[in-house]
Amino acid sequence: MHIVANIRNLDKFLNLFPWAAEDPSPGEDFKVPRRGVSNTLRAQQFDLVVAQVSSVGATTTESRDGKERSLTMGEWIIAPLVGRESSLSHSSVLPTDGISVGSTIDYICRGGGLGLSMDNPPGQGDPTRVCVRGVLQYDDGRVARCLDFAVETRHAAAAAAADEDEDENDEDDDDICPVIAVIGSCSDCGKTTACLEVVRYLHQKGRSIGVVKLSGTARLGELLNMATHANQRRDMADAGLPTTYPPSQDDDEKARLTAEQSLMAAERNLRDLSIDNDIIVAELGGDLLSACVPEILAEPARLGIVALVMAAESATAVIGMETKLGKIADAYRDMPRYVVGPCTNLLANRNRVERETDCAGCYDLWTQHTETASPAQIQTSKAHAEELTQRLLELCGY
Repeated sequence: MHIVANIRNLDKFLNLFPWAAEDPSPGEDFKVPRRGVSNTLRAQQFDLVVAQVSSVGATTTESRDGKERSLTMGEWIIAPLVGRESSLSHSSVLPTDGISVGSTIDYICRGGGLGLSMDNPPGQGDPTRVCVRGVLQYDDGRVARCLDFAVETRHAAAAAAADEDEDENDEDDDDICPVIAVIGSCSDCGKTTACLEVVRYLHQKGRSIGVVKLSGTARLGELLNMATHANQRRDMADAGLPTTYPPSQDDDEKARLTAEQSLMAAERNLRDLSIDNDIIVAELGGDLLSACVPEILAEPARLGIVALVMAAESATAVIGMETKLGKIADAYRDMPRYVVGPCTNLLANRNRVERETDCAGCYDLWTQHTETASPAQIQTSKAHAEELTQRLLELCGY
């Protein structure tokens, strides 16, 4: 039985559903219904279902250690239902009345998520399809959801202990440490690369760094890559959310609930990482228009955000990002904003950004890793990384 990686608290899950540890062969009858599985309920966003692969397509899964692999015909899986509005990969929506047992739906995202694919990117092929065999539920009739299997946090345990002791002497214990938010003008504009570089240089300066991805659709392999030089890591799946996209593109009550859940999950992750780290580098997946990014960014003081690193493909994109940030929260008009990404690789591009925007600096972090770059270009790029790191350290109080 393949329990997808985005169900993060595996011990808790197997304690409640021990039969999920079985490994039925692809052709084996899994005997649905059984205790803990309903064949009459309709599943909604984040509900967990048992499904079986009915056709192998372009979408893949990942193992519980983050390694990508293909799904196989007839394979049994346990995964949540998700809506996803991706600009680069497969998207999905969920009908308002839910998904019934027996429905054939799509395996949408590598970390684990099922939905109805309405719009596939050209050239990427149709997604793998699965047949829903049952909806997981507890003995009291409640439907099991991925939100129930968030990882345990030290912050929650400490808060519970403090409540028991009625100790209110230290008001600073609940603070979030300085957060550097890495945002992008679009998907695949260099946000994750920027995170890697910022974390690497801050780590070299002797700081303990936490890294977190606060929006988008979770993938454990991507998170492990981001955390190469970090002390600790988190993403939204650790807080029980496999994605921060609402179940459809409609602005409805379910979309507003997803936004509220995403903001609370973001704060949960940041508070937990703040216990053992000096600085947190937070990537917000996608762009500034979707995946609840505007809602998560709407309260920068609540999340401890002190600076923005903006990955953008052009000076025009930076102008658009600044405009959108001003609409999200007035605080961003005066917050230091540093531009990185494809629009910083040449002096002419950096001049355009600095001339046309109110950014606090424009830095080429990439060229130092380019084999065909000249020694002078590599040296300039390294100097940029050092300067940006120093400015971020000062903003974080170091």
